[in-house]
Amino acid sequence: MASKTADAIKLVLRLPKPLHKRLRQQANRNNVSLNTEIVNQLEGYEATTVKRMTDIMQPLLDEAVKASVSIGSEVAAKLDERLRQLEELLAHITKKDPSEQK
Repeated sequence: MASKTADAIKLVLRLPKPLHKRLRQQANRNNVSLNTEIVNQLEGYEATTVKRMTDIMQPLLDEAVKASVSIGSEVAAKLDERLRQLEELLAHITKKDPSEQK
């Protein structure tokens, strides 16, 4: 099996110290090597960021949806009860009193 770097080219690169520090910090935050961080950024930082944010946010979104469904079910049950009460009230109001029929 070929190694990941079989088709890679070695490049010596001079970076300003503040940029190197920032890249190193980003690599540490992303739990990758400095080389991988630089390659990721050159290939498409946005795609990497979207993936990372999706991984972070998906569980939160799932939890929010579950909570919304639960709350929605409670609200629907309360609305059903209110509708039943209104139907009973309407049926009671529309019943004619025998004394009114004269």
